[in-house]
Amino acid sequence: MAPVLELGWNKKLILFGIKKFIFLTGVTAKISWVGKEIVDEMIESNRPFIICVWHHDIYFSTWLLKEMNLTALISSSRDGEYINQVLNGFGFRAVRGSSTRGGIGAMKQLVRCLKEGQSIAITPDGPQGPIHKVQEGIIVLAKMTGVPIIPWRYESSSCWNLNSWDNHKIPKPFTKIRSVFGKPLFVPKSTSKSELEKYCQQLEILMKRLMPESNNRANFINKNFNKWSSADTYQAFIIITHSCRFSSS
Repeated sequence: MAPVLELGWNKKLILFGIKKFIFLTGVTAKISWVGKEIVDEMIESNRPFIICVWHHDIYFSTWLLKEMNLTALISSSRDGEYINQVLNGFGFRAVRGSSTRGGIGAMKQLVRCLKEGQSIAITPDGPQGPIHKVQEGIIVLAKMTGVPIIPWRYESSSCWNLNSWDNHKIPKPFTKIRSVFGKPLFVPKSTSKSELEKYCQQLEILMKRLMPESNNRANFINKNFNKWSSADTYQAFIIITHSCRFSSS
């Protein structure tokens, strides 16, 4: 699995603060679940699955999906290493790679994980978008292994939204959260290369149906993010650590 990069004390301290803030939010949030019986049944019967997560949902997926014993596909970039260490703190394993770096090796590892009965989580619109645009990798993986894709999203009644390419969500403590799983999507092994896009579009539709009211979520963006437009998750977390206010909106 993914190696853990040695970090300086200052970065370790920041990552420690992030984990504690996630924990604080998790224990104070009121969480409701929809469709969780779908994954519970698969876990009980030892059947692996692929959780589809939009990139802007990564941050709090660490808490909401922590009991599912997942292996996550994480970018090989520097930002990916920070995400790796936060996920590791909540029991996730990691395979490192993306469509632009280490993709073939990562795909082989993910296939092996699924064949060994491990479930995985993938952000099909990561690491740099376009937002909510499913790339073919997750479809190819489902086709190769016969493992179903489970669409998943969550919404928060009170959160910060970063001024990043994916408008990343940071739920506030004491928020109300709705976590929703969709019906499994199976991709036949007979699917041709020309048909992959059809399944990408089908998965996008399934993801959108989970949260038809998502545009009504809280849209608070801290002024500190006005000049920040990259996908540098680590920098975002630093700003959060220093500027968060425990108030609802």
